[in-house]
Amino acid sequence: MYDSIALFTGALLDALIGPNLFVPGEPFLIAAGFQLHQGIWTGVIAVLLGGLIGDQLSYWIGRRFGRKGQARLMNWQPKTRRPIARCRLLLQRKGNSVLLFARLLGPVAWIVPFIAGVNNIEWRRFSLFASIGLLLGVGQFVLWGYLLSYGIDAFPWVSEIALFASEHKQSIISLSLVVVFLVIFSRSKGRQSAY
Repeated sequence: MYDSIALFTGALLDALIGPNLFVPGEPFLIAAGFQLHQGIWTGVIAVLLGGLIGDQLSYWIGRRFGRKGQARLMNWQPKTRRPIARCRLLLQRKGNSVLLFARLLGPVAWIVPFIAGVNNIEWRRFSLFASIGLLLGVGQFVLWGYLLSYGIDAFPWVSEIALFASEHKQSIISLSLVVVFLVIFSRSKGRQSAY
C-alpha cells in the first residue's frame, strides 16, 4: 500500500501543470480510499493536500509565466492546444462553474488552474471554487477506492445488473440505436428549420 508521502506526491503531480500530462492521479486517490476503509485517514488528507497545493502552484505558475508558458506548453505538447482553447472559452462563459466542476471535466481539469492564472482570475475566487471542486473530484475516487475495498461480491446488485444486461443485450442495443437515431433526426430537423 502507498504511504502518505507517495499519495501526496501522486496527487500533487496529478494537479501540477506539466507533470499532470503524464501522471494519472486516480490510482493514488483510489489507494487513499482503500486506506480509509482500513481506518487510515492520513491517505485522504495527503491526497487532498497534494491536490490543493498542486492547484495553487499551477494557478501561480499561470499567473507568473502566463502567456509565454502557455505558448511553450502548446509547442511542446501540441495535443494540449484544444483543451487549452476549450478551457479558456469555458472560463469566459461560465467561470465559477468551470472552477467548481473542473475536476469532473476530464482532460480539461489538467489545465484549468493554469488557465485561471493566465486569465488573471481573482485568487480568492479561484481558491474557493477550486477547493470545493477538489473535494468533489478527489472525493469521488476516494469513495470508489473505499467501496472497492469491500470487494465486488459485497454488492449483489452489481451481479444482478450484469445478468440483466447479458440477458437483454439485444433489446438494450436496439433501444440505444433508436435513441441515437432520434437525437440525430431531431437535430437535423432543428438545423433545417433554422435555415
